[in-house]
Amino acid sequence: MNTIATATLRERARGGDTRALTALGRRLLLGLGTAAAPQEGYECLITAAARDDGEATAQLAMLAGWGVLRPHSWPDALDHLQRAAELGWPPAQRELQFMAQHSGTDWPELRRRVDLASWTTPPAARVLAHSPQIRAVEGFATADECAWLIRLARGSLRRARVYRKDAEGYAEAGTRTNSEADYTFGNADLVLRLVIERIARAAGVSPQLFEVAKLLHYEPGQQFTPHCDFQEPNTPALAREVERRGQRVATVLVYLNDDYDGGETEFPRIGLRHRAATGDALLFANVRPSGELDYDSLHAGLPPTRGVKWVLSQWIRDRPVDGSA
Repeated sequence: MNTIATATLRERARGGDTRALTALGRRLLLGLGTAAAPQEGYECLITAAARDDGEATAQLAMLAGWGVLRPHSWPDALDHLQRAAELGWPPAQRELQFMAQHSGTDWPELRRRVDLASWTTPPAARVLAHSPQIRAVEGFATADECAWLIRLARGSLRRARVYRKDAEGYAEAGTRTNSEADYTFGNADLVLRLVIERIARAAGVSPQLFEVAKLLHYEPGQQFTPHCDFQEPNTPALAREVERRGQRVATVLVYLNDDYDGGETEFPRIGLRHRAATGDALLFANVRPSGELDYDSLHAGLPPTRGVKWVLSQWIRDRPVDGSA
């Protein structure tokens, strides 16, 4: 129903068309082709779910899992996901099976099999450097989880951008030639939310400090030349960015594949090149414990020489970020 005008969806929804009501709710929630009206969209989804619409019920699972328009609650999220699976919504069925690590179709049993503690507990980290603080977490994610995360956002890839220094916003730059995709609410799911919570535990912070996670993609020869992830407030635009959203104090990279050559993450000021296996994570601080900007955190995404490289990138601020999904 993506090509149907919003006015037409409203008319059909008022006439009792539950599928139109769900489509309208999602469109208003995300602002797809119309002005966003999240609360109205949420109410549409609640009504459609009460009429046993599987997609609307799955959307309520997402809202509960991410804490959007309602309090964050894993029990509520999993209850809605189970119900959406029972109503025959295929994406919910696949997601519940994946989270339960079981291919059965006894949906209540799969709901019981979901082990939140296992999903959100990271392996121990290994220190690679003390200044800047750099830690590696081997086996942070499974190969299946990595493939799942790539599939979620690969259809939204675009040329990667950097912060502009002369004005607010972003721009393409010759220093960054790879592509990226945001994990927005439109392509996120509960699996991603669990991985985000695992990242938060590995970093020892709340996920409320997280920016929107990104999927990074490097073709052979594509790179991100040496840069720092913190925002240096040396122009009015960057100073406003830091004042409004806080400083970007840490970075987490989850390497989603390893079937490429080259493509290391390099920290040239400290002579470190890191080559990760599929599912490994790298955590590093962009500021010193005092809060001072750490220029030794300068790093680069070196170009692959064969194959393509996939990475999930998560930036962490020093204050809560609105709209983290």
